[in-house]
Amino acid sequence: MLLKTLIKKKINQDFKKNFFILTGYSSGIGNKIYKDLSELGSELILIGRKKFKSSHFYNCDLSDSEKLEKTIKNISKKYKRIDGFIHCAGINQCVKSEKITLLKWKEIFSVNLTPAFLISKEIKRNLKKSKNPSIVFVSSIAGHRKSVVSGAHYVSSKAGLLGLARQLSHEFGKDKIRVNCISPSQTFTSMLKKSMNKKQISSLVKNIPVGRLANVEEQSYGVIFLLSSFSKYISGTSLNIDGGQI
Repeated sequence: MLLKTLIKKKINQDFKKNFFILTGYSSGIGNKIYKDLSELGSELILIGRKKFKSSHFYNCDLSDSEKLEKTIKNISKKYKRIDGFIHCAGINQCVKSEKITLLKWKEIFSVNLTPAFLISKEIKRNLKKSKNPSIVFVSSIAGHRKSVVSGAHYVSSKAGLLGLARQLSHEFGKDKIRVNCISPSQTFTSMLKKSMNKKQISSLVKNIPVGRLANVEEQSYGVIFLLSSFSKYISGTSLNIDGGQI
């Protein structure tokens, strides 16, 4: 009973009425994170293009860096204390390197990587006012190794998130702000369905030690753990939620 009481108390302290910025909230892993944090009583500040019924919704195309900077400055002024930030937004293109134009390269980075940096640096002073400030980027196992289907621009952007988390954890650490990544393996989402056909998925599953794809719930729980005080001594690392592939 004592342990259950302690866990409940910690969860309430970490999440109830606490403010978290979330990108990529409309589908897949991000939408599950939104639902789980809402269920825990958190207030979600949403940044993206898809409208949401929320008083904390900010309409902004993440690839528009200039508009994003203005948006996050407004958020920083309005919410004096921000407890965490989850960058889950991401786009993918499954093409070979020789077919990747400079425009396409910039497009991928403008969503997958640049917003993580712009938002993190702008809300640093807000995070400093939290008792348990935490940033989590959703990277990918592709960022650690390679991808059998995704393009070099996608893989590079996800590797960039790993590097950004390590550097920010070093710079933000003196202010007790933790910065980490989760690195999901192939997770059953609409993006996966667009990236791989049934034959490719079947072939992939044969090489996953646990013998199946991940689901969005398993990825969301990893994010919640890294946001919580249960991980208060973890920073600058990646939680690989990949069924044993790395």
